[in-house]
Amino acid sequence: MKKRKYFLKSHVVISRLKSKKFLILLLSTLTILVCLGIGMYQTYAALTGQDSKENNFKIADFKTSIEEDFQPSKKFEADIDYKKIVRVKNDGEDLAFVRVLVSPVITTKDTMTNQTILLPATMNGSAPVLSIDFNDVDWIDGQDGFYYYKQALKTGEKTSSLFEKVRMNSQSIDTNYTGAILTFELKVESVNTTAYAYRDAWWNGQKPTVGVLLPIDQVLEPQVIKE
Repeated sequence: MKKRKYFLKSHVVISRLKSKKFLILLLSTLTILVCLGIGMYQTYAALTGQDSKENNFKIADFKTSIEEDFQPSKKFEADIDYKKIVRVKNDGEDLAFVRVLVSPVITTKDTMTNQTILLPATMNGSAPVLSIDFNDVDWIDGQDGFYYYKQALKTGEKTSSLFEKVRMNSQSIDTNYTGAILTFELKVESVNTTAYAYRDAWWNGQKPTVGVLLPIDQVLEPQVIKE
């Protein structure tokens, strides 16, 4: 009988120890879940732009449009200047900084399969396929695909032309470009002028200290509206 009582007492002690361990484990798990929950909420808030201090911009309130003056031609021949004037208009209600992504696309048709073939449409380098007279007085090439307008746009105001002429260089092409078609994919992005919405929207909140984005930041920063 004594041995049995000892066994029962030991069983009770072990059960209590297990209960304590379980309780500690449960509390630790709840603590971890609470921490994870807070972390997920903060990430979600940042991604949705609900934190007004970090993301003080309202993309939905801005309306910008690209205006083009273009005279299409049945043929796109080398060494001929084609008129294509590109501007941006602020159709919104507030001041806005704008940038434009410029992606020329040259395509042709395979005579055997009738499939569309994408041809190089380079604008830079020692032998570019295209020469485009970009306006480097009012715009800055960010070398990230985007061209940044130096001035904040008022409501109803238009930018000066980003470019006006396009030419295909004969020394940079071959017979594959015969009968080719040139199109432009243009994307405009706008953001308000509060501090520092353009950095948050375009550069992940970073202030450039060196590189090609630095002169853009130096032009835009003095125009920022500080609260």
